[in-house]
Amino acid sequence: MHPHGPPIGHTGGFGEPTCHACHSSEDLNAPGGRLTVEGLPASYEPGREYDVRIVLTRVDMRRAGFQLTLRYAAGDSAGRQAGTVQGSLPRAVVVTERSSGIAYAQQTMEGSGLAGGTTSWTVRWVAPRPARGLVVLHVAANAGNDDNSPIGDYTYADSARAVPPHP
Repeated sequence: MHPHGPPIGHTGGFGEPTCHACHSSEDLNAPGGRLTVEGLPASYEPGREYDVRIVLTRVDMRRAGFQLTLRYAAGDSAGRQAGTVQGSLPRAVVVTERSSGIAYAQQTMEGSGLAGGTTSWTVRWVAPRPARGLVVLHVAANAGNDDNSPIGDYTYADSARAVPPHP
């Protein structure tokens, strides 16, 4: 587990790996845990702000992390940043990959700690203006055992979509 944040580009979307690239001793999306996305609308309004909540549940996790991004799903803009994403300190921050301009939200050191078998992070997404098409959120998360190794950690991945408003 990377408590200070995972390497950039590990959301599972657009050919990227997930946390499972390193934390592979258990199956991806193994039974006994769950990753969910809440708050992303089925249809977005251009320029509107949405609080998106990532929830990770696994009874035996001792530390947790995530990474997500929101990009256009298809067309000329496929794979490009869709709108803007903002972290919610102290649990989540946003880092941007310089060459692509893709913004990744991920946990902070403080955001990797937890008490109990469920943790969550909230980020704010500002929908693109103008709307250029279908937006896909890709997220990967790690339910770690806090032993400073990738062995025995569980990784989960999920996605969600938001369509633009109808003209």
